[in-house]
Amino acid sequence: MAEILALSRFTEAVLSHVVQRISDLLIHEISSLISVKDDVENLQSELRRMQCFLKSAYSMQEQDHQVRNLVAEVRNVACDIEDVIEIFIVKVDDSYFKARHLRNLRKEIDIINARIQSIFASRQNFGIEFVDQPGVLERQRSFRRTYPDDEDDVIGLDHSMMILKTRLLEEKDDSLRVVPIVGMGGLGKTTLAKKVYNDGDVKKHFHCCAWVFISQQYVLRDVLSEILIQVGFSQSQYARNDSEDLLEERKRKREILNTLEEDDLVDSIKDELQEKLYLVVLDDIWRRDDWDNVRKVFPRGVRGSKIVFTTRSKQVALYANPHDCAIEPPFLTPKWSWELLQRKACPRDLFGEFHWSQIERMGKEMVNKCGGLPLAIVVLGGLLRTKRSYDEWQKVQRDVNSYLNNHNHGVEDMLALSYHDLPYYLKPCFLYLGNFPEDSELPREELIQLWIAEGLTTESTTRRRTMEEIAEQYLGELIDRCMIQIVKRDYTGIGVKTCRVHHLLRDFCVSKAREDNFFEVIQQQEENIAAASSSSSTYQTHSRRIAVHPCCCLERRQMHPHLRSLMYFDVSLPSFQDIIRSGKLKLLRVLEFRFSRGTRKCKVPSEIGDLIHLRYLGLRNVGRVKLPSSIGNLRSLSTLNLRHNDEVVLPVEVLRLERLKHLLLPFNTSCSPHSSSYWATYMLSKPTQLQTLKYIRFGPLLLRNKITQSDLKNLRNLGVQFTSGEDVRLFLASPNFRFSMLRSLNMSLLSASAFPNLQPLSECVMLSKLFLDGKISDSQNLKFLPTSLTKLILRDSDISYDPVPVLEKLPSLRFLRLHNSYNGSEMVCGAQGFPRLETLQLFSLRNVTKWRLELGTAMPNLKRLCIKNMPELRIIPEELRYITTLKELMICDVLLYSQVLSWESHVESALSATREIREARREIREWKKLACSIGVLFLVYSIVYSIFVRK
Repeated sequence: MAEILALSRFTEAVLSHVVQRISDLLIHEISSLISVKDDVENLQSELRRMQCFLKSAYSMQEQDHQVRNLVAEVRNVACDIEDVIEIFIVKVDDSYFKARHLRNLRKEIDIINARIQSIFASRQNFGIEFVDQPGVLERQRSFRRTYPDDEDDVIGLDHSMMILKTRLLEEKDDSLRVVPIVGMGGLGKTTLAKKVYNDGDVKKHFHCCAWVFISQQYVLRDVLSEILIQVGFSQSQYARNDSEDLLEERKRKREILNTLEEDDLVDSIKDELQEKLYLVVLDDIWRRDDWDNVRKVFPRGVRGSKIVFTTRSKQVALYANPHDCAIEPPFLTPKWSWELLQRKACPRDLFGEFHWSQIERMGKEMVNKCGGLPLAIVVLGGLLRTKRSYDEWQKVQRDVNSYLNNHNHGVEDMLALSYHDLPYYLKPCFLYLGNFPEDSELPREELIQLWIAEGLTTESTTRRRTMEEIAEQYLGELIDRCMIQIVKRDYTGIGVKTCRVHHLLRDFCVSKAREDNFFEVIQQQEENIAAASSSSSTYQTHSRRIAVHPCCCLERRQMHPHLRSLMYFDVSLPSFQDIIRSGKLKLLRVLEFRFSRGTRKCKVPSEIGDLIHLRYLGLRNVGRVKLPSSIGNLRSLSTLNLRHNDEVVLPVEVLRLERLKHLLLPFNTSCSPHSSSYWATYMLSKPTQLQTLKYIRFGPLLLRNKITQSDLKNLRNLGVQFTSGEDVRLFLASPNFRFSMLRSLNMSLLSASAFPNLQPLSECVMLSKLFLDGKISDSQNLKFLPTSLTKLILRDSDISYDPVPVLEKLPSLRFLRLHNSYNGSEMVCGAQGFPRLETLQLFSLRNVTKWRLELGTAMPNLKRLCIKNMPELRIIPEELRYITTLKELMICDVLLYSQVLSWESHVESALSATREIREARREIREWKKLACSIGVLFLVYSIVYSIFVRK
């Protein structure tokens, strides 16, 4: 029954997508479909009838096999309808002889209609009646905006955490110590390691730390690069820009490392770690060979260095360290299990005292079925989290009893039950996560854009909401149900920046998607099996989506006439060009190519213009990308993501993309030389469609006229680079540019001139994020910053007056970075300043000697403070110790040798009430000895601690 329910709901999602797709085609491809408009609309009506049929199939409990086949046939018909219409559009677009294609289409439609009538006749054999169903948006319940926080829900690991922490801090011998954590999937190995890894005492004990994921399909050089990025490496032989921010610095490090061979990476790691006390965590090692491959790169290091790794295999743990017992997280006791379930699922005030005793009884019975496995409990909690009534809890209990009593597969059954409980519109969005390699960290914005391009979101019919807002809701619901983990939150500490799916949930996605023919993943095991079993002859597949993982490739003998989505995570330039030039993938909607290391140039073949159904095109990891003029033929393209390349050359035809919503480019973007004369005359076809436009240069050839003469009223994210203050003035003064919808604005001024009057920014009533890179000489300019700002970055501003008295009055500001932005000597924060600020970063304020906080309640919510490269700063405010919310303090590159003594005294004064300073003193003494030998010391000092408490 549960399998039929899941299949029916998944098929309903497919039907909903095809109905929406037909509506879309009837609007945007009406010139191609005008002759068959009535036939296509009839098919759309039949699909809506079948949606009602599926509603009845949910309740069928007999003849499961037959009903399952019938539901599968409904899905196949829907997919075939989509194929027939889209193939017809492609053929008509390529041909002057439309009559023959029209006759073929009508024959195909007649065949499909016969299949539909057969389905409706078959339903009577099962007694299935039509049931009207409300629209998707009416059935979507609101979900909580506060997501479950895994860091706050660690239960039953105190003893294991104490053992692990003790082993990490001890210094028994000179050899490199290995600490394995072993246990079955979902037991909490990663949670245990992460909790101790982030412990303040542990962070302070080691000179450097790194955390990397291994997984089953790891790429060794990617692991080595990630280790070097985290532990640091010498960049003295490379040119360096001191003004680059943290994200730019990380990106630049990765670009440097991509130029190195694997042996060079190994040597760099050994050089960096040989004289350091280091900690490296390797998450999810599967095999002995994997351990041998990674272990050989680590030197002995300073006495006390450690490697921690998690694994499901006791044999691997014993092999890596035969002398010590591996740490194994315990299964949760019934008491702990119930406590974890309560935190995830059921706030007591939701039910009241009348039902609470019964809710508690049901909850304890259900949680006992999880066998003390934390992941199973978390997933059950996510399922129950959406149930707001006693009756809904009763229904879940019946399902749990029925499903888990008849099976004996542990966590897999709980995952299946939670998947079955998903609303139909969430099922394909959840399964889609299996496309990505294991342990991938998925940026929220990119995931949402891919969901939309794949047609996995349903357009709003009752409220004025964008597809992006609906997709954001879907993501929120999946997080709320604990089906997706939050990896990084945004600058507010509330929203989602990146996310990940647990490897067991991902395995479920891959298996279920293969079963339902939703997508196919080509990874190392599958590739080896296919290579061994395939014949030499070509053959067709029914795959609609394919994801090719690193170290794999598409099988040349396979033909994919139904393919809609291709994601290639490690593609060579010849393979990419062969795929585009093949001419056999004209139904593609999504193309995402991540090129192999060392791809310096990529000239995209002109055949890309034949993919007229393409909605999403993403190319990354290339030195220079050049697009052909045929890119203008992609009339369905919604997202063009070229951001992650060094340089991009655009043809003027990109301005013809009528449905383009998101254009993401590197700053180093130029126009094709042969089309430069046309840029001044071409206009954006439909500028009102644009929502994201970053990063672009504002100049005579590229987008000066396009911005100032276009109505960009729906623009939400904008990043612009200017070469003169006059260009900034033209941009801000443009009568056609409307600021009312703008949420994020990045403006960089490259010249020595200053930003002109910024008064138009005060009209950006919805602006949340603002980045200004360039001089701000007018003392009044900062007063025009909108009060809606939650994130503000000022860089290279050359401000001569203290900006803090103005900035501290921004009522919603949560994140502030001042980077080489103030050349004065003193900063003063008022008594009531920065009421909501959580993160403060002060970088390269080289002339500041004094920073004062006036007595009062300044920065009452500050959690993170980072001070970097402020060589004249002699003291940090004593009042910081009274900010009880402060969790993280980082101070780097701040003092010369002559100031070490005063710094040591201040550290003791400010921190003695909150942390032991033994380690701080030890490091200072070491730096003093070094300073005596070299004369001048730039002290690099980091303190990470759990929380300040009142003295």
